[in-house]
Amino acid sequence: MPLTAENIGETDATKVAVQNAAQPVADGVRIRVLAIDDNEDFRVLITDLLQPLGFDVYALANPVKALEKFTQEKDNFQLVLLDYYMPQLDGAKTFEWLKKLNPNVRVIIVSGAEELRLRQILAQHPIDGYIRKPFRIQEAIRIINNVMAKPAKPVTR
Repeated sequence: MPLTAENIGETDATKVAVQNAAQPVADGVRIRVLAIDDNEDFRVLITDLLQPLGFDVYALANPVKALEKFTQEKDNFQLVLLDYYMPQLDGAKTFEWLKKLNPNVRVIIVSGAEELRLRQILAQHPIDGYIRKPFRIQEAIRIINNVMAKPAKPVTR
């Protein structure tokens, strides 16, 4: 089933509240988001949700292509929404490359991973936030705003 605003449980009133609460500007500049997810429905949904709220969203299915794009514009993206389970290159390796290229980029994992796996992921990587699929729009925007309000977590080795 495709992901839509209807099947993730949002109402028109909630959408209006989210739009009023969204803060897509950091230091006077629109927040540029790189969304990396192999699910086309998710990429369309996240783009359709965030762009009207003022975010500049660039969405790609292939993590290798996304890293190529990020390499070219690493200082232009403030946030990455990253699926953890993808073919070719998993979320852990993608996360490591993103942070290597720009330690200041904020990364939010967006995944349907189970609770135990989520705890393992968070323990292994200094991820800035986590949005669990399926998600509610208002909750996702709240998490994005909270992550963008804080400094990026440093990667330590």
